[in-house]
Amino acid sequence: MKTKPAYIVIDTNVLISAGLLPQSKTAQVLALAVEHFVIAQNQQTWHELETRIARPKFDRYFGDSGSMAHLVKIAQSMQHFEVTAEVVVSRDSTDDKFIALALDAGASILISGDPDLTDVRMHQGVEVLSQAHFFERFKPL
Repeated sequence: MKTKPAYIVIDTNVLISAGLLPQSKTAQVLALAVEHFVIAQNQQTWHELETRIARPKFDRYFGDSGSMAHLVKIAQSMQHFEVTAEVVVSRDSTDDKFIALALDAGASILISGDPDLTDVRMHQGVEVLSQAHFFERFKPL
């Protein structure tokens, strides 16, 4: 019998940071997340990632094809969801899309470095964790 995958939502700043510094703690967090979960994305969160990573300020980190390679790596570990949930919970309304995605994907964890999200802590069964808290919980023994 095939088991249902566990989903996780990772906000844009964490995904980009992991690609910018491949040896960083944030990159380790992304690797642990991919090891234990399937990354949930939707059209809105994926579009945000694509447009932010394409900003000229990141060119020196990713090089000519590095940003595309990072996006491909993430895409191989994700599943797309249609979001129907409407939530108003974060101080920054542009962050609510991540909590809505987590609810519709059935994800129990949202990883974020954004205080507007981490201050939420828990919403309808979705726990918002900083990279450090996620790492502490899932780091290898």
